[in-house]
Amino acid sequence: MKRTEQAKTASGINVVAGVWLILSPYILGFAAISAALANSVITGIIIGVLALIRVYTPKTSASLSWINLILGVWLIAAPFILGITSMVAVWNSVILGIIVAAMAIWSATAVAEERHGHGHA
Repeated sequence: MKRTEQAKTASGINVVAGVWLILSPYILGFAAISAALANSVITGIIIGVLALIRVYTPKTSASLSWINLILGVWLIAAPFILGITSMVAVWNSVILGIIVAAMAIWSATAVAEERHGHGHA
């Protein structure tokens, strides 16, 4: 798989993660917890939009993946910082944070490696 295709795949997974973050409070039943709802929806929108841009411009937008890495780390820490006590909301945020961070690193480094001549044709 070409490195740009890897970046597109990883970013595509983050688009799906962003959509899940937006919908998950309603699907998993924690929409009544305002901090969890706001964090999930706002972070999901940002992650989804940045990842979607990345899908269409993988060679010129690696910095967006680094921003999504920061947002993934935020998702891991947010439930504890925001005092969210719903275990469903906590686990959703932590698991999605790990996925988003991992995909962001994969996306950002795939094109960086290609740009430095280490990619495979």
